[in-house]
Amino acid sequence: MDADFTADLQFNEFHRITQEELNDLFRDLNLPKSKAELLGSRLQQWNRMKENVRISMYRKRHEDLVQFFKMERGLVNCTDIEGLMHTLSINHNPLDWRLFIDSSNLSLKAVLLHSGNTLPSIPVGHSMHNESYENVKINSDGKSVVT
Repeated sequence: MDADFTADLQFNEFHRITQEELNDLFRDLNLPKSKAELLGSRLQQWNRMKENVRISMYRKRHEDLVQFFKMERGLVNCTDIEGLMHTLSINHNPLDWRLFIDSSNLSLKAVLLHSGNTLPSIPVGHSMHNESYENVKINSDGKSVVT
């Protein structure tokens, strides 16, 4: 033992994560549900979270968004882009977004891309069937439709 070293017991305690800090961490790391729950479980197991922090809420975080999507003839598409953006806390100006469609022999994906690349891309359509560009359009009222 080093005679010159004295332990400072005040700094011997570690920070315990609050619910808000955990939510921010999961959002900042952009973790999918399964990974967010795994990380939360490990932090809980290691006693690194405050007592009232809950990780099970991440199992159902998609439920707020399901209402904006509809499956029709094998194509899942967003039926209310304005509502989706509001729920995601994104100020939606349609002039700031472009529709990007990626199609292959196996699938079709439609994503809204922010013009300034300062906001995340927003998936608005997906199909595992061979669809065409003509099957997806966005009306002037911000609703995507399958034709």
